[in-house]
Amino acid sequence: MPETPIATPEPEQSTASRPRRRAVFVLVALFTIGSFAMWIWILFLYDPGLLIDELEDKTFPTEAEVVCAAAVEQVDALPTAQTAVTATERADVVDEANAILAAMVAELRPLAPGEPREASEAVNEWLDDWEVHIGDREGYAARLRDDPEARFTETTKAEKQLSRAIDSFAAVNRMTSCETPGDVG
Repeated sequence: MPETPIATPEPEQSTASRPRRRAVFVLVALFTIGSFAMWIWILFLYDPGLLIDELEDKTFPTEAEVVCAAAVEQVDALPTAQTAVTATERADVVDEANAILAAMVAELRPLAPGEPREASEAVNEWLDDWEVHIGDREGYAARLRDDPEARFTETTKAEKQLSRAIDSFAAVNRMTSCETPGDVG
């Protein structure tokens, strides 16, 4: 007699697994659509507005860039630190650069905006920072005359070198020539 196969019952799909799979599908679909929508918004619709310290009116940055570029050209024409035979010669070159930078700041002061108040305060604070930085450079030149091993040190602002604040303001406002020169460090 032929054997009849024993019928094994088909495994029943759990009624709980269908809604679980559907929920996972819906969550993945929502995540994908949400990610896509976020990138569309960032790339095409988002307006970041002004950066911190960015001036809305570009008049001062445009005029300042011209003034600073002329000063940088003069500083770059000075002898480099490696060409100085003595520390006193090096100090003399730093003093020449300091005079150029002080004249640059003096030329920038009248260009500072009067209004809006926030722009005026930001530019004047930046120019004040420049004056402190020049004072640090002058102190370095004086120390260099007494000690050939003297090192340039900077005043700090928000626990960082002051030149970082000066350079950051210049960079945000697209005044790259108005960043601190690297001739003393």
